[in-house]
Amino acid sequence: MKDEKDEKAEKAEKAEKAEKAEKVRDFLKAEEGEKAEPKITGPPPTRKGAFLKNLFFVSLVGLVLVGGLAYLSFDPQDLSDVEGYEPDSSRPPVGGRDLGAVLKNAEKNKRAVRITEEELNSYLRRTLKFEQGGWFKSFVTARGAWIKLEEAGIEVIIEREITIWDKRHTVSMLLEIEQTIREDGGIDTDLKRKWGKWGRTRVINGFVMLTQPSFKALKDAYAEEIKRFWKMLGSFQIEISDGELKLSPSEAAPLRKNS
Repeated sequence: MKDEKDEKAEKAEKAEKAEKAEKVRDFLKAEEGEKAEPKITGPPPTRKGAFLKNLFFVSLVGLVLVGGLAYLSFDPQDLSDVEGYEPDSSRPPVGGRDLGAVLKNAEKNKRAVRITEEELNSYLRRTLKFEQGGWFKSFVTARGAWIKLEEAGIEVIIEREITIWDKRHTVSMLLEIEQTIREDGGIDTDLKRKWGKWGRTRVINGFVMLTQPSFKALKDAYAEEIKRFWKMLGSFQIEISDGELKLSPSEAAPLRKNS
């Protein structure tokens, strides 16, 4: 009987000591600043985070598209149907009319004038000094710029050659001219960039903008002729068909009136 009491007392004493020891450990942890490791969780998604994620995805898709179109631009347009096109850029151009003077005389005398696609391209060959600049100068040769006239508008084509690959490269843009006659007899002219091509592949205007510097350089080279041409469109009607364009004074060929 006595042994049972002693055993119970001994167990109670051990339990009491264990409880005291646990309290001491907790006290020491508190003194040393020990804390349980916090649970790490990510911040809740925000609109900015979602936007940046989507922007990265769109940018990645855009880079893939640009890379694919750049590759397709090395499948060049067939320019054999462009009148006045010369595949051998080393051949000297033939003579022809000074189109700047032709426009000047037509404007001065208020007379209609007809210019063919072949004449335009011959004029470009005679007057344009076309050189490749920038980083690609060492392995890219500028072959020429060409005009293609069709009912849809005026297609401006720039042709290059990648010498290290012996491959041709073309980019182009299509310009559409719309005109309406005002009550006072004047003409309102609207120039629209419809689409472009990288090689044979048609692309939207956003991708055409990536090649804008080349077309701007071409525009700057013919600033005087373009300025006169645009001025004439204020009183001349333009008619574009396959292979030629005609400029006629507005009284010679009435346009539709604005509604």
